[in-house]
Amino acid sequence: MKATFVSAAVFVQSVSALSLLPLTEITQLLTDLGPAPANDARFTNWVAPGLDDSRSPCPGLNAAANHGFINHNGRDLNLPDLITGLAASMNIGADFTTLIGAVGLSSSPNPLEGTFDLSDLDQHNFPIEHDASISRQDAYFGNDYSFNQTEYDQYFNYFGNKTTSDIKSVAYAKDIRYRDSLKRNPTFTFGLRETVLSFGENGLWVQTLGDPSSGVTNLSYAHMFFEQEKFPYELGWRPSPQPITLVSLGAMILEFYAAGPEPIPEGVEIVADSYKNLLQVLGGGEEVVANLTQGISTILGL
Repeated sequence: MKATFVSAAVFVQSVSALSLLPLTEITQLLTDLGPAPANDARFTNWVAPGLDDSRSPCPGLNAAANHGFINHNGRDLNLPDLITGLAASMNIGADFTTLIGAVGLSSSPNPLEGTFDLSDLDQHNFPIEHDASISRQDAYFGNDYSFNQTEYDQYFNYFGNKTTSDIKSVAYAKDIRYRDSLKRNPTFTFGLRETVLSFGENGLWVQTLGDPSSGVTNLSYAHMFFEQEKFPYELGWRPSPQPITLVSLGAMILEFYAAGPEPIPEGVEIVADSYKNLLQVLGGGEEVVANLTQGISTILGL
């Protein structure tokens, strides 16, 4: 596991040499975003990762790599390719991808190169890995980056015979995973960072696979997405015409917070910008993120 955490002050000095992309290139990049046409061959061209391919604890990033929307080997990912690839595959907005890309770059052993590997994200409690995941076991028990059927079943068994998700059910399924880890894991960690990331990962799968506003998602889509890290195109899924953004995720996080029974750590307040603010912090702070993203975050007002 790589030890890549450095102070924000040192990091700013390290990345300040990065030249900004020309404004015209950034503008064009952000203007042309959107989901790929429904007949794009990548939606049906799923290829399992090879032994030397890099993958992360995030099923969405892994699925994008398995379908070739980002580098199939999961290596040498740069921010422009990540922004276009996640928009084409899942209609993920540039604001979210820019911050998650900055987090990925901050976790890279060579951030000055402007690229990272998916496996760089697999560091316990940094940057995005956390206990009580939907589909991964806690690091205390071993492998925390590969799909785990037991943890996944524990989460989705809550839905019973339902065929679709809803806000309350997702919030209660999330709470089941929280309480299981709290009970069994003697090193269980669940502060502000973990709380917000957990809310965010629940919002991401619901919005990516279903309606970004209502929380209604076909659960058969979820099973293929999580268990195979494959987009459920053959089941009828298509990327949402409404982009998944920090605003839409922030709104859904508030709904989960209001609907669920899970206690919030003392002193923690969940607001609409909690997810955005946390990703910015994990990327090293506003100035570091601006440098890591070569000015894209600044243009987006992040």
